[in-house]
Amino acid sequence: MVTGRNVAEAVDIAWQDPVLAVGLHLTLSNGSSLLPAAQIPLLVDSDGHFPDSPARAGLRYYFNGRAKTQLRREIEAQFRAFAQTGLRLSHVDGHQHLHLHPAVLPIVLELAARYEACGLRVPSEPLWASARIDPSGLSRKAIIASGHAYLRARCRRQLALTGLASCERAIGSLMSGRMSAGYAIAMLSRLRCRSVEIFFHPSMTDSGDACGPNRGDLNALLDPRLRRFVEESGCELTSYAGLREKVGARGLS
Repeated sequence: MVTGRNVAEAVDIAWQDPVLAVGLHLTLSNGSSLLPAAQIPLLVDSDGHFPDSPARAGLRYYFNGRAKTQLRREIEAQFRAFAQTGLRLSHVDGHQHLHLHPAVLPIVLELAARYEACGLRVPSEPLWASARIDPSGLSRKAIIASGHAYLRARCRRQLALTGLASCERAIGSLMSGRMSAGYAIAMLSRLRCRSVEIFFHPSMTDSGDACGPNRGDLNALLDPRLRRFVEESGCELTSYAGLREKVGARGLS
């Protein structure tokens, strides 16, 4: 998140690990803008904060033509800020998945190609499997899954015209802030596909937000059971660059 408070520290850490694949996590809701509020007044409040609600932000981006112009400026600014770190752009995703919004995605795909990204996250977590593993919060999961299904259908058609790689499944949305090693293992055991991304929101301290970041996700990510499962199941850990090289086809998972 190039708009985050600790972005300089994050970049320093990334440079210390040359094999780490680092992506751009676009912030267009529930966070701060990169450009001053005076330059994008239709997107943020006077303090430079986007609406916390992705639905509210999304409606604004969809129906307000002038807001779309300012949206492009902000997205371009975030891509430029990432490029200025000198890090290779592994992939692009977005806070609250707004990178897939119909008004945002065409801009993202254009800039991802210009800045030589290798991949794009497309959330695709099967509701049926998540409900079997952990039936809690089923109504919330159904709402999230249906929204992602709509965005995914639109995205796949446009993504097929690009050289960006994507995973067949991307797991983490339906259990945001509550990921566990057991859930990840159970999900991987059920899925029958060639490529899966599992994302966590790990932190050394709890943020207080129900969706994370928190120590629980950190513990899940570091759980030796998860590493053992990956090793014993024959899964190959890779990055979006590695995935694109292995697939060797435009826009395919």
